[in-house]
Amino acid sequence: MNTILEKFKNYFQNNDRSKNLQANIIGSIFLKGISIFLSLLIVPITINYISPYEYGIWITLSSIIGWLSFFDIGFGNGLKNKFVEAITHGKIKLARIYVSTTYALLAIIIFCVWFIAIIVSNFINWPKFLNVEGINNDQFFYIFLIVLTTFAFQFILGLLNTILSALQKPVITSLINVISQLLVLLGIYFLTITTTGSILNLSILMGVVNTIVLVIFSVYLYNTSLKKYYPKFKYVHFRYAKGLLSLGLNFFVLQIIAIIYYETNNIIITKTLSPLDVTVYNLAFKYISIVGMLFSIILSPFWSAFIEARVLNDVQWMKSETKKLYKIFSFFFLITIFLVLCSSFFYKIWFGKSVTITFTLTACMGVWQIFNMWNSLHSTLIYGFGKIKLQIVASVLVGILNIPITIFLCQLWGLNGVVISQIILAALISWIGPLQLNFLFNKKANGIWNK
Repeated sequence: MNTILEKFKNYFQNNDRSKNLQANIIGSIFLKGISIFLSLLIVPITINYISPYEYGIWITLSSIIGWLSFFDIGFGNGLKNKFVEAITHGKIKLARIYVSTTYALLAIIIFCVWFIAIIVSNFINWPKFLNVEGINNDQFFYIFLIVLTTFAFQFILGLLNTILSALQKPVITSLINVISQLLVLLGIYFLTITTTGSILNLSILMGVVNTIVLVIFSVYLYNTSLKKYYPKFKYVHFRYAKGLLSLGLNFFVLQIIAIIYYETNNIIITKTLSPLDVTVYNLAFKYISIVGMLFSIILSPFWSAFIEARVLNDVQWMKSETKKLYKIFSFFFLITIFLVLCSSFFYKIWFGKSVTITFTLTACMGVWQIFNMWNSLHSTLIYGFGKIKLQIVASVLVGILNIPITIFLCQLWGLNGVVISQIILAALISWIGPLQLNFLFNKKANGIWNK
């Protein structure tokens, strides 16, 4: 029995870069499959607990809180690159300093943000701002306080996932997500049989569960496999913040653009249409994002692997793996088409007739997802090269255009217009990544293509 467990453990701790990638991808896909299944179960049971209308309100409010994630100012992604470079060169103490310093910086930042957000929220008329009915402003404030506070803890504790990603161990991150979702599912079911529908109860449940799971995993891992990177006050050296921030600021810009690109849609929909339309949009998005989530599992460990390969100047390996990723993309392209064609069947099984989603909306989501996977493939590998300036320029362009185009098309074509705007913007920059990656592989990147 011990021999089997040892083999299983060694399978996910292989020193060979390609085998390690393969092991973690396989393990992550298995766990992500369970995670997706659980997330799909959570949706209908949540809608039944509250209502489609209130579900849209909760999604919108969660999106607003999610905007605060960019206040890490890119330290998380800056840590990933610096951490991998340090351990590749065998500088374990330096890696620990980066980890400890980043935890301290994020704790200081989120405390300030939390304090300011609480004060500002007192001056916001939430029902009017979100165009909702049936919930008074006091109720909204308490919901906001709970979601914001639990988010603040997850903001800091979530750095564990960054470190696991840097160590090319996304399988553990996937396990954390599975356990969290399973507990949330059980918790919502318990609420349905013991209480009446309440967004407040839902917020407490999800916030507390996700926070506790991260605490438990952090304590366990930092006392076992990650012990040599355990954050301590004596390793907090703020002079290293500049190095983290110099690279992190670039990712910070990308994070802001990502928030504008993804999270503002819910606000635009609820103000232009209604909270119920937010539910429709998010259900279609969640359904078609299944393929995107699976594809991201495969992509995730390549960022760190490419950093390592770049430090070791192993360009041939990077070219070989990129060809494999193109083949995998083609496979996911076909899966997306399948999901679109069979959407009405799966919708009926998933949430029945409680919400109606048109085939056109799903088809538009499918086209967007294909462009999104294509762009993500190239940007992830380019980040491994440490080149980010061109991605920032492209993202800023998209960010500037996103809100006005989305509002205009939403008013013109409703929910279909929202997705069409995302397709236009994703297609607009889809040629940049392949061209830059080719330049980098062949050492022909000059000017902004090499920044």
